Amino acid sequence: MRRLDWLHILLQSRQWILLLCVNSGFFIFLAWVAYPETFKLLVLKMLIFNFVTILIGVLFTWKKQRKQRNTFYQFSKEPSAEHEAKLLQVLGDTHKEPLHDLANQLRHLYDELQDAKYQSKEYETFIESWVHEIKTPLSLLHFILQNRKDEMSPLVYQRLDHANITIHDHVERILFYAKLQAVHVDYSLKKVSIEECFEDVLLELQSLLEEQHVSVHKEIKDIPVVSDERALHFILIQLLVNAIKYRNVDSESESLIWLETGFEHAKDRYYVKVADNGVGVLQSDLPFIFDKGFTGEISNQKQSTGIGLFLVKKLCDDLQVEIEVESKYKRGFTIQLLFPKVNKFF
Repeated sequence: MRRLDWLHILLQSRQWILLLCVNSGFFIFLAWVAYPETFKLLVLKMLIFNFVTILIGVLFTWKKQRKQRNTFYQFSKEPSAEHEAKLLQVLGDTHKEPLHDLANQLRHLYDELQDAKYQSKEYETFIESWVHEIKTPLSLLHFILQNRKDEMSPLVYQRLDHANITIHDHVERILFYAKLQAVHVDYSLKKVSIEECFEDVLLELQSLLEEQHVSVHKEIKDIPVVSDERALHFILIQLLVNAIKYRNVDSESESLIWLETGFEHAKDRYYVKVADNGVGVLQSDLPFIFDKGFTGEISNQKQSTGIGLFLVKKLCDDLQVEIEVESKYKRGFTIQLLFPKVNKFF
């Protein structure tokens, strides 16, 4: 038994201990009056008896409380009729009615929880199935656009391809959002080529970059990174789409995006940096940019859903990737991903 258990039981039983001490004091007085010759011996025996009585009482109470606590924990984890009967047996019939009401409420909540888990799993399965189904016509649309490009005017092609990229981006967001709501998310961690990943991302967004007249400057080295390739691809897509979406249309200067990779010695981590000269973010909005649904005070916030950076932050947290942001309103936005060093893969 721990020292805190002793103190707790003694505090709980202080009324009975006080009553025992008063009773013992009265009998000590009687012994002093009736047997003055053997008074000291009688007092010693009485004190020893009281100490042993208190010790036995504390041990009995501790054992009873431990049994009650264990039985209650079993009941709280699984409020079945069997555990309810065991708890009632330990607590006594005086608690029968409130315990029965509590058990019924817990069983009702437990059933609702199981039903919610089942519905959540069904929803996740449906979303994944829907995403995979919708990707077929999207792939067909992309194939037709590429093969019928000469039959369209450049403007029509750019707008159709822009719509295709936007739909594909929203579908990917839905898929990752559904996956991140699951109890357990499976990631496939392996060595990822950042250079190849950026090439795939830029190829996917080429039409969008051309349509929005955004130039990309690269200083990319193939740094050693261990991550989930699909999640990393999604993260980079979101960062570039944001940079394109929030370009500074009011400025006469060219819209630019800078991509850079390297090693930051101060933090002993590899980094991937995406910077732009767009509208940026207000300093008052910076702490909230990763909150779900947050769009901030920006001129084209109607285009934003506030879900892209939220998903980026969730994925980075899961993959142990640190995020740093810097912004100057109307002058640009910079986001840097810091990857931990993992030497055993190389």
